[in-house]
Amino acid sequence: MVWPAYEERSFEAFRAYYEYVPKGEWTVEYTLRLNQSGLFQLPATRAEALYFRDVRGDPNRTIEVKP
Repeated sequence: MVWPAYEERSFEAFRAYYEYVPKGEWTVEYTLRLNQSGLFQLPATRAEALYFRDVRGDPNRTIEVKP
């Protein structure tokens, strides 16, 4: 398991900082609350490694909330 060394949570962003991440694929999950119906597109996910700035996360999917 990978655990963050520090997390920042606000209404604008979620940031997690890790001291060590093993090689390969892994995911970060968080809960999102949407209070009305509609189509929602989250901003692009940005993942940066200290010495490998070209490392990026996958694009986010559109979320549909039905009434």
